[in-house]
Amino acid sequence: MQHLAPVPLCPSHNERMKVNLAFTAYSCQFDGCTVTYSEEEGYVRFVNGVKQRPSNAKRCVECTVHLYLVQRGKIRSEDIWFCPNKACPSKKLHLVDPHS
Repeated sequence: MQHLAPVPLCPSHNERMKVNLAFTAYSCQFDGCTVTYSEEEGYVRFVNGVKQRPSNAKRCVECTVHLYLVQRGKIRSEDIWFCPNKACPSKKLHLVDPHS
């Protein structure tokens, strides 16, 4: 079983991003890659000084926080995204009573 990344993956390089304290975000470590991720902005890339959002950026349907990529699938529909909001309703454990 493949483990999910505990931090965002760069959507361009599929590698774990590193904390970037200058931006209070995560940044890709590949030379020349300008992809960053934060809960407030989601994934952004700077091209010639202009901020661009990737077309596959996603928001949580429960709390609207920007999701981050934790595992790349063989095809895009198999990608696994994570909501970083610890208070998000999607993280609540729903127990089912087997006697009901």
